[in-house]
Amino acid sequence: MAQDESYELLVSVAEDATKPAAERLAAWDDVWGWLLLSNQLERALALAGTMRDVAEESGDLAAAVMADVVAADVIALLPGPKAEAMRLADEGMIEAQGFGLPHLAARAQVVLGYAFGTVGSFHSGIEHLLSAKQSLRELGDKRMLAWADLRLARVLFWAEEPEGAARTSERVIRWSRSEGETALLCGALVELGESFNVMGRSVEARHSVEEALLLAQRHGYGLFEGEALVCLGDCLRAEGRPPEALACYTEALDLFGHFPSLLFRLGSVHHALGEVDTARAELDRAVALSVAEGYADIEFRARDLLASIEEESGDLPAALEQTRLARDAERGHRTSTFDRRVSELLAGFEVQRMAREAATERDRRAELELQALTDPLTGLLNRRGFDAAVSGVGADTYSLLMLDLNKFKPINDQYGHPVGDEVLKRAGQALVASCPESALIARVGGDEFAVVLPGAEAEQARGVAEDIVQALAAIDLADLAPGHAVGVSVGCSHRRTDDDDVATLMQLADRALYRAKSEGYGRFCSDHLDV
Repeated sequence: MAQDESYELLVSVAEDATKPAAERLAAWDDVWGWLLLSNQLERALALAGTMRDVAEESGDLAAAVMADVVAADVIALLPGPKAEAMRLADEGMIEAQGFGLPHLAARAQVVLGYAFGTVGSFHSGIEHLLSAKQSLRELGDKRMLAWADLRLARVLFWAEEPEGAARTSERVIRWSRSEGETALLCGALVELGESFNVMGRSVEARHSVEEALLLAQRHGYGLFEGEALVCLGDCLRAEGRPPEALACYTEALDLFGHFPSLLFRLGSVHHALGEVDTARAELDRAVALSVAEGYADIEFRARDLLASIEEESGDLPAALEQTRLARDAERGHRTSTFDRRVSELLAGFEVQRMAREAATERDRRAELELQALTDPLTGLLNRRGFDAAVSGVGADTYSLLMLDLNKFKPINDQYGHPVGDEVLKRAGQALVASCPESALIARVGGDEFAVVLPGAEAEQARGVAEDIVQALAAIDLADLAPGHAVGVSVGCSHRRTDDDDVATLMQLADRALYRAKSEGYGRFCSDHLDV
């Protein structure tokens, strides 16, 4: 309760027009997540609009974009049309990219992907979420990456890919448990329960959701509490326990209000209990809301069940009418899916137009940044680019190779720097050709190179090192330095724990390289094996 009171105090600061803009925005930054988790969505949406105005007036562009992204997230969670959510998330992503705010751009893309999923554009939703995940992985933001996975699990579930949704949820659960992230853990347990239930694993699903429900109630996560109650009701229905399912749905109704899908569930369970009049009333309400809010799929399911109820009651004309209306709704669902795809494409064209308008300055900055990270001679990463790239490697395990060209100095001394430069270019090309596409390759000194192999264990690194040794030994220098040849010595180290930082690994690889050079040309040494 004390925590809720502190959040309420922050909300009052954000809402207080007499407070300085910076103080209001700081309070908003601390409180909007709590408003979402506690299921105060309408309040969060209203406050996001206020904060957008405050941010614009104070010139805080990042806060203005953040307010739009939060508003998009809330609209995507609320019932009703999602076009505004998609527009705000689209524009927020582009503006964040233009302002050089990669974290915020990735957050906006997560919201955009989820919004696409809510309207049935699953392919676009999954594409955006995977792209956002890649950005977050490069940024090293593991918490946001887990949040993106949580949204991805939901969209995969909607796309009728429960196995993929379950695997994604389990990944979030493992990370959340290890990091003590109770909100993410709670949400992922709900997602796992939903996936398990449709996979026919209702008992496992129920156990997962019951844990989520306890966490949600303990921490005041009203949003996840409602979702857990709905999912628990689904599990209990699957186990043939409609009275208990009804209790869960009724409790969820108090938290969420009248969602069409929840009203349909209530009608279904009342029908299973033989409470025909109540079932009919709930289904009629589900139909009315579905028509008003554009949920043609729920309308179809509700009318289809109403047709069965009328047939069971002996009212065949009413059954036929509901069947006709159900088929109309089904056709409407197919048409609306097509229309959404057209709208999606048109929205894509608009995004491209806006992106082109913002691209010139962004491309100029990107070109300058690329030049600062790239070796101009070989086109590989330079030392600065290498350090930046290695810090973003997401693999738990990787191998690091340090390479030194053999017999390069005599060529450079005899034929001069232009020939030496061409030899270095050819060495770089041979390196690229002999390494996997996932490798990070850099020139880190005069004739020194480094290679990182994400996910590679010692034996895999050995295979790549052998390819490198053979490739560089085969470089033809007849047109540059007749009678001369180059080779390479390779030292390797392996990252096995989070404690193995890049500096330590480079030091170990340098030691292995020294051993390789002392043993002769074309050698490979590592802390695991020598060849």
